[in-house]
Formats: sequence, structure tokens, C-alpha cells
Amino acid sequence: MRAGKRVQATGSGYSSRSAALRARAEAIETLRRAPAAARRGDTLGEWLASWLERRSSGSNALRPATLAEYKRLSAIIRDVIGGERLRDVTADTLDDLERHLHKAIPGKLTTHARVFAVLQSALRDAYRRGMIADDPTRRRDAVRAPKTRRAMMQPEQFARLVDWMAGRRERMAPVFWVAAATGLRRGELAGLRWIDVDLSAARLIVAQQAVQVGREVIVGAPKTAAGEGRIVMLDARTVETLRDVQLQQTKDARAWGSDYRNDAALVFTNEDGSALVPEQLTRALPRMIKRYNAERRVYALDSDQDAAELQRLARAHGMGERRLSEIRADETLQGDALPAVTFHSLRHLHASILLASGRGLQAVQRRLGHSSITVSTDLYGHMIESAALADAEAAAALIPARSRDVGTT
Repeated sequence: MRAGKRVQATGSGYSSRSAALRARAEAIETLRRAPAAARRGDTLGEWLASWLERRSSGSNALRPATLAEYKRLSAIIRDVIGGERLRDVTADTLDDLERHLHKAIPGKLTTHARVFAVLQSALRDAYRRGMIADDPTRRRDAVRAPKTRRAMMQPEQFARLVDWMAGRRERMAPVFWVAAATGLRRGELAGLRWIDVDLSAARLIVAQQAVQVGREVIVGAPKTAAGEGRIVMLDARTVETLRDVQLQQTKDARAWGSDYRNDAALVFTNEDGSALVPEQLTRALPRMIKRYNAERRVYALDSDQDAAELQRLARAHGMGERRLSEIRADETLQGDALPAVTFHSLRHLHASILLASGRGLQAVQRRLGHSSITVSTDLYGHMIESAALADAEAAAALIPARSRDVGTT
């Protein structure tokens, strides 16, 4: 009896009287701790749907790209255990889900971890609202993505790539440079407006970002509250790079006339003034690296000993004699091949340069707009440890040490 109304729960199929009594005791405890769960038979799938609906609007709304990703991951959960009643989900249920993920999408441990992160968030909300008597995610070890070493270009390698692109008047060269010089995210770069940039004061303000959800690009607030409205100071070369971008846009507007489309006054655009799609930035860097490495291979070959290979590569890449001679004379192609990296790695490159120059994690958090110092520490703390070890070795090397004889007396 609760508030003058009788609440009844039924069950069957117990192997013994003691098992039935245990189930009865659990039902009473559930009624006490989570009365809503005793009255409703919602499935986990139904709960996920209503949970996502609430997270799509209001003060606790997810960003569009995040919401789309949560829906994708929730669909995986529903397909496997969505039919289970919400109040009956246990740690064993979660074990079943993990086993299924290992069979269905083997090796995708990061995806596994994201699936469980979404499920944990949904179940914790159910627990807070009294829909379940206990949060089963607390009854088992968390599923964590393995920590992997991020592939990243060295500063010298990046400098070669940008100089090589500038020599070929590639429009993405300024974008790459500003990304590495400021640590801005790709969406923040795609959404950057001239009104947010003060070249005379050598600074910019991160006021918005462009986010791609499917084929739609949505302009909104930056990813984190700490990232929104942050001021990023600019070095002299970056200021000069942005002045060159302004000049190029003036030329583009004159050439395109009434068809020029930069109504939002964005800093980085296509030739006709249309906005860059964030995915363009993602694709552009690997494509440029592939082209650079192809030309570097041509540059490194010996004119006499590798003449046949030179001609083969020239034909494969559509290089005429003039283009071939230009590549052979291009000193930006000196050095080793560039590693295959992502556009987001330029943000990590900026962080590593900050740390190598003696700036601490607080500087990284401030410039990159991390939500907390903990995020900066998790991402780049190992760099601090490596630098500290190098400092210790350097300090010890300055202390004269008497050589020790090796052997027996």
C-alpha cells in the first residue's frame, strides 16, 4: 500500500520457495527506493528514446553533433538489449552487451567505450529519477578505450608542408598554419568571422563554430563553455598570414562579382566566398600529405640511376618535363616523408609546442579551451612527465661524477 493505493507486482518461474521469497524482498526494496519502477514496465529501448528526446532541448540539451552520435550509439544498444525491461537491467545484462560488441564489431574498442558511456549516462538519469532502484553500471568495471599514441607531425615537418603548399598557392595553406599556430578546432576555424579578429591587436575571439551533422552544417556556440569567448593572441606570422587571406578575398570578390557569396564575412572560405564545410578540412590534410610525399619521392631519386623510375612516376602523376624539373628543384621537398595524420593533430601539435617552449598545462587549457585542467592533463600530462625526466637527466649531467672502476680487487 502506498499513498492509499495498492501497488502489486507479480512474478513466476522460481525454482524454490526461497528464490520466490528473495524475489519478493527485492520487489519490496525496489518499491521503496524506486516506486516509479515498480509501477511501470518500460523497456530499456523506450527509456533511451525518451531520454534522448529530453536531451534534444532545454537547458541540458546536447549539441547537434553530439546528439546525432548519441542516437547512433543508442541504436546499437537497442538492437542488443533494448527489449529488456529497464528495471531488470543488471550487470549481467551489460556483460551480454559487451560480449556482443566484441563479436559484432571486434577491435573497435573506442566504439565499445562510447556505447557504454552513453548507456551509463542514460541509466544514471533513470536512477536519479527513481525509475530504477540501482544503477547497474556501478556493479561492474567501466569499459574504457585504450590509450593510443597520437600520430603527429614534428614542427620541422609541418613547416616543410606549409611552405610547399604556399609555393603552389594552395588555399588550405593559411588554414593549416592558423590551426597549428592557435590550436583552434576545425569547427572554430570554419566558423571564424572577420568581426572576431583584431589584427591590429594581434588577437581573435572564439565566438562560434561550424558543426557538420550529416550533410547539414550548423553554426553555434563552441564545444565547451570554457572555449566560448576565449581570446587567442596571435604571433606576427599568423597576423601576416591573415592579412594575406584578406587580400586574397578582395581579389576573389572582384573576380566573382555578384556571384561572390561570403555574406557571413568568414575568414576562411572557398574561392567563391562560400563557407568551408568542416569535412573539407578533415579531407584536405591527408590529401596534401599524400601529394607532398609523392613529389618528395620524385625529388629524392637520382637523375641517372633512377631515370626509368622518374619517368614512371612522372607518367603516373601526370607530370610534364617542366613540372618534373620544378619538383626536382624544390628544396621544401628535402627531408623524410611526412606521416599520415589527421587535421585534429594540428591542435595537438600546438599543445606540444606550447609545452616544449616551457608553457604549462594551464596555458594549454586556456588557449585550447579545454573544459578543465583535468582534460589537459589527461591529454598532455605525459609530455610534462617526459620533459621533467629530461630536466632531471640534464641537471644530473652537470654534476661531476667520479668514474667507478669496474671489476674485482
